Amino acid sequence: MANDFEVSIEVAVPADEAWALAGDAVRIIEWFGPVVEIVMDGDTRTATMGNGAVLVERIVDRDDAARTYSYEVISGIPGLTSHRATIAVDEVTGGSRVRWRQVATSDVEGYDIESRLSGVMTAGLDSLKSALEGTSG
Repeated sequence: MANDFEVSIEVAVPADEAWALAGDAVRIIEWFGPVVEIVMDGDTRTATMGNGAVLVERIVDRDDAARTYSYEVISGIPGLTSHRATIAVDEVTGGSRVRWRQVATSDVEGYDIESRLSGVMTAGLDSLKSALEGTSG
């Protein structure tokens, strides 16, 4: 059980190229399948999911030079008392690594955000890799 975890993937493109897609808060719709609509209003992002859920998030930190941004879920996930996620892109040999970290607290006993989100996040990063590398799958 974990309420602080990270998934990552290596991609064969330069870090700046990976950041152009992964680091764009609106373009998450291009690679994270559950999201069907994104609306930005200042630093507030509203993400409508395919299952009808609506998440309201606030972009709280952004550092383009370091290729990282964080967002907090304001509403839309029952039981959460706090939630912060960070997407970051690092240079590595042969390309870049995209990291996606989730940290959450809940008032629900036994709440485990890793078991709820790690699979869909990993699938999202696989989709991001395909989009960046021009492959399908």
